Parts: sequence; structure tokens; C-alpha cells
Amino acid sequence: MAGAILEVAIDTSVVGRELELLIERLGSLRTPLNDIAEYLHISTDARARRQVAPDGTPWAPLSPRTLARKKGNKILRDSGALLDTLRHQVTDDGLDFGTDRPYGAIHQDGGKIEHAARSQQVYFKEKGGVVGNRFVKKSKSNFAQWVTHGARSVEMPARPYLGLSSEDETEILEIVSDYLKG
Repeated sequence: MAGAILEVAIDTSVVGRELELLIERLGSLRTPLNDIAEYLHISTDARARRQVAPDGTPWAPLSPRTLARKKGNKILRDSGALLDTLRHQVTDDGLDFGTDRPYGAIHQDGGKIEHAARSQQVYFKEKGGVVGNRFVKKSKSNFAQWVTHGARSVEMPARPYLGLSSEDETEILEIVSDYLKG
């Protein structure tokens, strides 16, 4: 996945030690990691609905410019496309969870977006010698003009949607413990 990824791997944490025990017992972590992945889908979606990072901090608010063009004020929910692309890949000893969308990383980490200068023709509807102030499709237009936008950059604040909260770590330990007991 090339967008933004959360890797759940064996490490020295409590979860890592529990996963090592589970590998010794089962030989493969595919089944428990699939259960963990399903839980991560639910948890990540719930946090996105609350508009908070895994550590519980609220996401940065939308800029006035973004609010002016959007319907509503939901962050990362303009079309739902980003969060609808969350996927997981499970191997015998690892889990990748994230999105393959290139813009997933800028939402997760923040950063600068560079817009090049551009020109384009825009279309309007003229009535009674007055040109309306709304764009229309070319087929419905009777007036057109060229518009040039200069180069600009926009600073996108980080809005982390991937990661493990302390509740997530507790739930993952429960999932692993259930397999160790069973």
C-alpha cells in the first residue's frame, strides 16, 4: 500500500510479547491478525466519526475556505472515499492496515501542498445583458472567459486517523488472550 499504513508487528511491547507466545502455539498469526484487522476497521471508523486522533486529541478544524465549499463541516468525510478505502493485508506474522490512496499520507501526517499556476476557461449564463455569478456547464453557457490562478501553496494540518489508542491496545491484547486461552 502506498498511501498511509499502520503496521502491527512483533516488537518488545506487551502486545509483541503476547503475539510471540501465540506464534509458538499456533504456528501462524493469520487468524488472530484477521480478527485484529476487523477490529481496527471498526475502531478507526468510530474515531473518524468523532474526528479525533488515536491519542484522543481533536483534529484540526477545517479552514474557512474549505468550509465555504463543503456541504457540512465533517472532516475527512467530504465523499467518504478515503475512509472507505481502508484495507488490510495479513501475513503469517504481520498485519498492514491503511489506505493505498496517495492523499492518505497528507491527511495522516500533514504537510505542504503545492498548486501550480494554471489557466482555464469558465462558463456562465447571461440573461438580459447581465452575466450570472455561478459557473455552468459549457453546454448551458452563452458566455465564457479565461481565468488564471497563480501558483500557491497550502499547509495541510495533520489529522491522524491511523494508529492505536490505549483502548485499541487493550482490545488487541484481549483478542490475543482469547486465542491463547482457546
